[in-house]
Amino acid sequence: MTTSTEASPPGFTGKAILKYLLELVIVIFGVYIGFMANKYQENQKEKRYTETVIKEMYQSLASDISDARDNQHGHETGLKSVAYFLRIAEGVPVSADTFSQYLFELTRSFLSIQNTAPFEALKSNGLNVITNDSLRSKIVHLYDFQYDILEKIEEQYPESNFMERYYQDIVEILDKGLILDKSGRITGIRTPLPITPEERVRLFLHLKRIRYARQFNLAIYNVVLKEMEDLRSALKAEYGYLK
Repeated sequence: MTTSTEASPPGFTGKAILKYLLELVIVIFGVYIGFMANKYQENQKEKRYTETVIKEMYQSLASDISDARDNQHGHETGLKSVAYFLRIAEGVPVSADTFSQYLFELTRSFLSIQNTAPFEALKSNGLNVITNDSLRSKIVHLYDFQYDILEKIEEQYPESNFMERYYQDIVEILDKGLILDKSGRITGIRTPLPITPEERVRLFLHLKRIRYARQFNLAIYNVVLKEMEDLRSALKAEYGYLK
């Protein structure tokens, strides 16, 4: 009887299979390492970008606070002007030297200038990069809501448009009581003002409306300024790299 031994198919010996599997594992591991390295690089890039935006937000908040305080001071000065002209309307003698300055400040309006670029940059990259929920809420509330309120009261609220609404009529009423020298400089103000009862009522109403609008704006500024300062403190507490 003749017997024959069947040979294993070429390339499918145990050693060859083991070698193939080892090479496959090395390739897969290499791909995994490459993927993880790319992911790490992306995470580091995102981290650096977020740090840059947070630093810009922190620094711009200082400028926003300064601008808001300037506007706040402007409204406070406007209230002093209202008090000055109310004394004139009531027939109380006042210094004519400060008339022009107070008249300028009486109807002066302001622009709301805040830098929202850092917030928009964070939104475009996903606000979830701010992992602290409380901090993220503070950021969204200030930039998405409170800054919008400031812009509305200064630039869209009709009562804040003092120049257009009140200046012309106030000046026409006050002109009747001004005493000028030959050069046109104001040297005095007649008391009581030589105006009709109707003009006196209009003057009082204009001044009181200006006073109310400025007091309203100041109340808003007090709230928003506190949120600006609180957010800046919260950012510094959360991120050690801020100075």
